[in-house]
Amino acid sequence: MKKVFLVVLAVVIACTVFLFFKGRKMQVITTEIEISAPPEKVWAIIADVNKWQDWSPIINKSSGSVSEGSKLNITMKGKVEGEDGPQYSPTITKLDRPKFFRWRAYMLTGFLFTNDKIFELEASSSGTRLIHKELFKGLLAPLFCDHMETGVPPMLNAMNKALKELAEKPAL
Repeated sequence: MKKVFLVVLAVVIACTVFLFFKGRKMQVITTEIEISAPPEKVWAIIADVNKWQDWSPIINKSSGSVSEGSKLNITMKGKVEGEDGPQYSPTITKLDRPKFFRWRAYMLTGFLFTNDKIFELEASSSGTRLIHKELFKGLLAPLFCDHMETGVPPMLNAMNKALKELAEKPAL
């Protein structure tokens, strides 16, 4: 029995060491979209977090003030229509109006799993290029790597497309 325990303990330690070193590498998922609207208009939509649920197809509830150090409250849409999905409270870590917005969310604790969201706006010949990124890091991140690579880009692209449609609507 003691040998079995030692073997299991050794396997657990080896897996933890592997995940520790693998989880230190950041996984980055990047999407981009061209929006035929000036960066200031796109920024105004992104910076109004309290209205994200009105236009984003992936968010059920959102609230907070866009200022460095402030905490937001985000509730994603669930798998079933009308139900809430995951909830988290990211903190805005960097803000450069009207060009850059970054937050960090800690899932469990920082060393286990962190998620950063980045919105970068660049003026382009057609209006605005939005670069929308999600960064994942931590001990548990390697376990979800495949899911993130297949599940996150469609969500970011859906949000990008909805933002584009809203920003390109003529003013009333």
